[in-house]
Amino acid sequence: MSTDEKKLHDYLDEVGVHTAEPAMQDIVINSFYNQCEMSNDDEWEEKIAFATMHFDVFCGYIKEVWLSGDEEDTDFTIPIDDEFDIPEIHTENLKVIDLAEEATTTEAYKNLPVALTNDHVVRLAVMTEPYFWHLHPNSDECFLVIEGVLIIELENKTVELQPNQLYTIPRNVVHRTRPKGERVVNLTFESGNTTTVKIDDTNV
Repeated sequence: MSTDEKKLHDYLDEVGVHTAEPAMQDIVINSFYNQCEMSNDDEWEEKIAFATMHFDVFCGYIKEVWLSGDEEDTDFTIPIDDEFDIPEIHTENLKVIDLAEEATTTEAYKNLPVALTNDHVVRLAVMTEPYFWHLHPNSDECFLVIEGVLIIELENKTVELQPNQLYTIPRNVVHRTRPKGERVVNLTFESGNTTTVKIDDTNV
């Protein structure tokens, strides 16, 4: 058993979820992975790494589902930004999209899909204030700055993107974005069914 796997099992033992039953605890870990809309076909090592990387979310899942007193009927409320994750994306092909026009807004934050290419979506984002810490468990995210300067904060460094610069964040990497100055406009390229999981900034 790896160090990461032992950490998860030790926590489950501590809170009394299938204590001293590693096979049953593996089922619990797997259920968390599936609840986060990850592929059940992924390698076990990847599932362990994901649960360990997002240990605070894993603990929240255990407390809400497995320690609620009703394991079968309780659904885990994973912290997902529902406004960002649009289940059905409607865009028009064979049409010129004027990004400058779409970026005209007085809203503090605007994010809308402007194109759907195969199974990926292109979004236009206009920001005047920081976005929250989050990750995407099922998609990489690529940023292309159009106007202003975009600051991308990661757990161990900060990246500053100028207009016409591109930067890609792999799935499962915790990050947040903010403008440098009053406003930034950028495009993002990601999977059409991207899930956005909020992360408590006290854990970053």
